[in-house]
Amino acid sequence: MNLTSSSFVRLLGALEDLAAQTEAQLASEDFDAMRSTQERATPLVNELAKLGSSAVTPGIRPRLQALLERRERSQEHLAKQVAHVKDALLRTQSQQRRIAQVAPAYRRPIAKGALRQLSAQG
Repeated sequence: MNLTSSSFVRLLGALEDLAAQTEAQLASEDFDAMRSTQERATPLVNELAKLGSSAVTPGIRPRLQALLERRERSQEHLAKQVAHVKDALLRTQSQQRRIAQVAPAYRRPIAKGALRQLSAQG
């Protein structure tokens, strides 16, 4: 294995570790940590791209494919969570509109005569 291929393997290993961390963070919904992990992965991806396909040996291809599949699964999971949150937001907004429509009925001042009717006589 030449120096370029060994560098590629080393970078790929680090990227695989970060992908595993991202999966765990996604599962625990730790989105801040996930963003940080993705930021740490960016330079690795850039370096792998610089090394190019000439550094990819037949033994590395299955690892790359597995990494891409892992990434796709994470993206699908995240897309489902985003859709769930959007749905919850839409439901909340709808409920807020309904409350805003009925709220004025509960803010009407009580007539002066009604206060006397409700007060206790002693």
